[in-house]
Amino acid sequence: MICPSRERLNQKYIKKTFKTAQVKVMVWACFSGERLGLLIVCNDGGIGANEYEDILYDGLFSLIDDLLKPPEEPRTIQVADETTLIFMKDNTLCHKSHKILKFLEENNISVMQWPPQSSDLNSIKNL
Repeated sequence: MICPSRERLNQKYIKKTFKTAQVKVMVWACFSGERLGLLIVCNDGGIGANEYEDILYDGLFSLIDDLLKPPEEPRTIQVADETTLIFMKDNTLCHKSHKILKFLEENNISVMQWPPQSSDLNSIKNL
């Protein structure tokens, strides 16, 4: 809505805003089907490849171990193994660093191809 310069302080042209202290928290989480993995709160200021590798050891590998654990119910069959899992990550810098790509390859973690600028595909945000 464009307002005439003489009426710029008229209430119908004024939008109320509130100044508040903004709190930002960076977290990493993972899930598969109905299983939730760890929720890891990251340090202020973001993370680099070294911190992300530690997060993968703690978060991703613990979920994979849980998924591949033999079923407790003897009549249940297990259909998941190392070859049926695929890791989905976006194109954040620390996710696609050479160190992390090599780390994932060395640990036989299959990674989903992620199109650039597609954050709307990120299912963790819906969770």
